[in-house]
Amino acid sequence: MHFENYLNKVKATSHELADTVKQTADNLYSKISTSFDFKSNITGLLLGNVQSGKTAQMLGAISKMADEGFDLFIILSTDNVYLQQQTLSRSKSSLTTLNIIGEDDDLTFLTSKISKPTIIILKKNTNILKKWRNLISSSGFASGRPIVIFDDEADAASLNTLINKKQISQINTHLDSIKQLCTSSIYIQVTATPQAVLLQSNVSGWKPSFVEYFNPGASYIGGDFIYSEPRSFCIKLTNENELDDIKSNSDFLPIGLRQALLNYLIICAEFSLKGRSNCNFLVHPSVRIADHETFATILGENLNTFLSELSDDQGRETLLKELEIVWGELQATQPDVSSLEEIKEKVEEILTQQNLSIIVLNSKTSVEVTYNIGFNILVGGNSLGRGITLQNLQVVYYCRKSKTPQADTFWQHSRVFGYDRIKGLLRIFIPPTLHELFKELNYSNKILIQQILNKGIDGLQLIYPKNIKPTRKNVLDNAFLDVLVGGVNFFSNSPTQTNAIKLDKVVKSFDETESHEVSGSVILDIIKNIDDDETGEWNPKKYIHCINALIEKRPYQKFNLIVRRDRNISKGTGTLLSPTDRKIGDKLGDNTVLTIYRVNGSLEQGWKGIPFWIPNIKFPEGVCFYDTTE
Repeated sequence: MHFENYLNKVKATSHELADTVKQTADNLYSKISTSFDFKSNITGLLLGNVQSGKTAQMLGAISKMADEGFDLFIILSTDNVYLQQQTLSRSKSSLTTLNIIGEDDDLTFLTSKISKPTIIILKKNTNILKKWRNLISSSGFASGRPIVIFDDEADAASLNTLINKKQISQINTHLDSIKQLCTSSIYIQVTATPQAVLLQSNVSGWKPSFVEYFNPGASYIGGDFIYSEPRSFCIKLTNENELDDIKSNSDFLPIGLRQALLNYLIICAEFSLKGRSNCNFLVHPSVRIADHETFATILGENLNTFLSELSDDQGRETLLKELEIVWGELQATQPDVSSLEEIKEKVEEILTQQNLSIIVLNSKTSVEVTYNIGFNILVGGNSLGRGITLQNLQVVYYCRKSKTPQADTFWQHSRVFGYDRIKGLLRIFIPPTLHELFKELNYSNKILIQQILNKGIDGLQLIYPKNIKPTRKNVLDNAFLDVLVGGVNFFSNSPTQTNAIKLDKVVKSFDETESHEVSGSVILDIIKNIDDDETGEWNPKKYIHCINALIEKRPYQKFNLIVRRDRNISKGTGTLLSPTDRKIGDKLGDNTVLTIYRVNGSLEQGWKGIPFWIPNIKFPEGVCFYDTTE
């Protein structure tokens, strides 16, 4: 009943979305029912793409579970007032057969007596979680029933940020105590950036045991379109240092930001002419509130400057010429855009009547602000970085930078992804280095999803360029985190000295020329036959995971094999690599290089008196591999 009612509401908007919601809910519940025994706690992952409809999928899964007899749910949002209110509003309008409780509805909760399935929607805030843990406990509602928790943006705030200090962070403590209120729990992590979740150790209690990925709908605009190769028409490259230019001269409007503003004016004019009443422009300069205020001020001043230019003959001619050039570029990608004369007239009307609002969105902004009506220029930082849905977002100006960007944080900034964009009128103004970063993140995200679809989450390997971190380091347990850095030689001090018979056969066709370009499968065949006798420092599984990841994620990756026989080397001789062979490997810096020596293994040199093979492997320079081992 609950699920059917919800699907009917979704169908009224999109049959396509309703079909994907049904499939996701059915698949997720199938995985839950397979592993849940009503006596223990299980954790799963619901994975989607940024702005691809995770909330719709999550509400569908909840209504499906309500039909299956579950009646106590919690939805967790980040500690963001906008997002919590957005989730609460959507839940109330979509799940009309369920009892929806906001975090301030203490009395409603205590008097509801669970007469129908109840969803409590809470921010991940220490005081709120503590209060509701006590309310649920004292109400007795948790007694004898399982609790189902959907943690929206589960990679944010929920994980233990004190893991390497052997302590437990407050949010993580409260979430765990809520799970323990009932005889059993189902904890579903919901996110589009699962790096931090996937790199949790098994012993942490927060690593998912299963994952359900849902594809975005056919009309979804995401990374494959915006960060495509060759470069998408929607990308407009700006100068690298416009943020610094504005900060050093607050009266200066750099060319990139000016072009973004002109594009937005024309798109607003087009929307107005076509009867559309809402259009948004996102300006994401940095995390600093002072920068938000600076950008808001300079944008407001330049809108006034445009208006004054219209009243001056020379200024009017210059401005209208600029608008004509921008209109031509937009018309090339959206042929049915209104005529230039209509657009010019409407732009002048919008400026004259001051129909544009400039809204700063950050921690100091009132929750009452609205951006789903009217024409709005939104300026902000972290408040715009995760979860918030910006309807009719058509123009983005982005110049936020970081020396060591985190993949999950920066990918969450892709607020422009979504369904209600007019593709031909979409424009993103971004400096070249950031454009390259987002192209890399898009590629890594696609490969991560493909790896999950093909093999699940067991043995998952994350690969990023050396200057990009997958996530923040304070939620990853160093005791279980494996990080292999490309360009470094890894070797075994005490390899198994019984591998000669097998490896002699594997490498018999390779002579001692400088190096051999081989397939990744040849490297795997060798690594699988080399173990470590004593220290355990050489872990073949770890290197096998890395090689498999390169084969899957970088099909252009080259592998080289260097074979040397009849070597007399003493035990404990450094990396066991000659200067000549080290130079050969260094020249192949973009390749994976495996060097193997067949050591005679005499007793006098510290070995067991039999020949064997010693490995030395170096992965491509500038690449880092991340996974967890138990």
